[in-house]
Amino acid sequence: LIDTLAARGLLAAVALEMADAGASTAHLSRRADEADAQAALRWNDAAWPWRAYGPVVMAAVRAGVPVLGANLPRERMREAMADVQLDNRLPPGPLQAQQQAIRDGHCGLLPESQIAPMTRIQIARDIRMAHALERARLPGKTVVLVAGGGHVLRDRGVPVHLAPGMTAKVLLLQAGGASTDSALADQV
Repeated sequence: LIDTLAARGLLAAVALEMADAGASTAHLSRRADEADAQAALRWNDAAWPWRAYGPVVMAAVRAGVPVLGANLPRERMREAMADVQLDNRLPPGPLQAQQQAIRDGHCGLLPESQIAPMTRIQIARDIRMAHALERARLPGKTVVLVAGGGHVLRDRGVPVHLAPGMTAKVLLLQAGGASTDSALADQV
C-alpha cells in the first residue's frame, strides 16, 4: 500500500501509533538506513518489534515520504487518566464497548476502578493520532495511519475524532483466529 500510493504521488505521510508525537523521519534522506529511521522515531523495539514495522517505515523513507510519530507520549498518560472530559468524547454505546475492550485486553484482571482511567488513555491516544493525521494531510493525497485494530474502529477509534470533512477508509488486518465486526471497517 505504501509503495503503491508513493509511486502514484498520492502519499502525504505515514503516521504511526508505534512512535510518540513529535518524532519524525522528515529530515532523513531517502538513503537513510534503518538505524537512522529508528533513531529519528525514538523507536522502542521492546514494545514494537522493528522487524514487524520496519518495512513500512523504510518504504516511506525510501519514497521520500515522512513517517510521523502519532501516539500520545507516555508522560501525558497520567493526565489523560484523570481527564473526565474524555468520557464525553464517545457516545454511550461505543464508550461501553471501549471499556469492555479494556477489560478483555487485560484478561479481566484489571480492577474495575481502573477501567475508566485506562479507557481515557485509549481515547486520548485516538484523539492524538487523529490530530497527527489532520496536520499531515495535503490536498489530493493520503495519510496512512498504522495502528492497532482497536484504534481504527469506526465507532470508537481515530475516525470518530477526525475533523469534519476528513474521510477515513479503515483497512483492518487480522491474523489467526481474531474476529472483528466487519461493519467497523471498510475492509477486513
